[in-house]
Amino acid sequence: MKKKIIVLGRGNAGCFTALHFSHYLPDCTVELIYDPDVPPEKVGQASLLEAPELLWKALGINWYDNPINATNKLGILYENWGKKNKYIFHGFNFKSTGMHYDPKKLQEVILKCGLFKVTRKHISDPHKLDADFIFDCRGKKINDYSKYHVLDNPLNAVILGQSNESDPRQLWTRAVATPDGWTFVIPNTQNTTSYGYLYNDTITSLKEATANFKKIFKLAKHNYYLGDKVNNFKFKNYLAKEPIQDNVILSGNRLFFLEPLESTAVGAYLQWARFCYDYIVGAATKETTVSLFKDNIRKIQNFIYWHYINGSAYNTPFWKKASKYKIKDKEFHSILSSAKKLSTWKSIHEANRLYGQWLPDSFKIWQDGINVQKR
Repeated sequence: MKKKIIVLGRGNAGCFTALHFSHYLPDCTVELIYDPDVPPEKVGQASLLEAPELLWKALGINWYDNPINATNKLGILYENWGKKNKYIFHGFNFKSTGMHYDPKKLQEVILKCGLFKVTRKHISDPHKLDADFIFDCRGKKINDYSKYHVLDNPLNAVILGQSNESDPRQLWTRAVATPDGWTFVIPNTQNTTSYGYLYNDTITSLKEATANFKKIFKLAKHNYYLGDKVNNFKFKNYLAKEPIQDNVILSGNRLFFLEPLESTAVGAYLQWARFCYDYIVGAATKETTVSLFKDNIRKIQNFIYWHYINGSAYNTPFWKKASKYKIKDKEFHSILSSAKKLSTWKSIHEANRLYGQWLPDSFKIWQDGINVQKR
């Protein structure tokens, strides 16, 4: 008898989870159920390499036949990070690319792909659904953190905005260090650019952050107002203590949240789906599956935090505090030590050792960008 998988939610986690299992477990019946009263995200987003790879494998989407209107993301341009260089480009190799995309358009295409059943319905209790496995990807704001591990992070707030202009030559995400934290700048289709000004509201007030956002990026009021007020919210980094509860498997924001540096969210959703694949087919236990993912999140968090440790062009209260974090993971320091010794691209490519979502070449690029003065 075919196993049945139900996926709840039509956000990034829900759509990519349903697409993953309909492609890699064709003998299973997959159904995605979403609440039509919950709107999709408005702000443009970015991914690393895993998302476009799955879209190509499952749907045949490529950069010519591109119904989601995604644009290439060839890397991340860090501006004002570290003390020696204004720019550090964390580029992807020539055979791989991430993408910038409108989440609403992406979700429309995946929901209409025909590989799985789609049902519009509000679900209050996933445990009452009739399925072998239920992935709960219904994004929500966490108010009670008693069921979550709260993770360290120097940021806790963001102001979102969008301008009605875009540079077609910008084929990368910009990560711009500011006195208060950093800002993502994502070029979208339809000649728009999405911004996210991240800061710590225990150090910088909303009023100060809004003024700095406007000044640094030369934005008019309507660019960071979506509606009649500043579009901001607070957040924490967190990870569910029990990601698998009976036959209900958490994903998306119900499973974890990490700040957007390095665009790790979709990649982590798909890594979790791959771990759960082994669990569903009986190749891994629940305990092993959960342990692998928690270790993966720890590694992602370490790699992200490493960027702050090296400081920025600003000697402000935020950066003084953020640069004091210590990474105690021996594996991280082992890879970093090895990466420092890599001298040629051949030796870098041969060092095929993944840490979280990164190979040693990413360590090498960032290490050199921070420590080697460019001429």
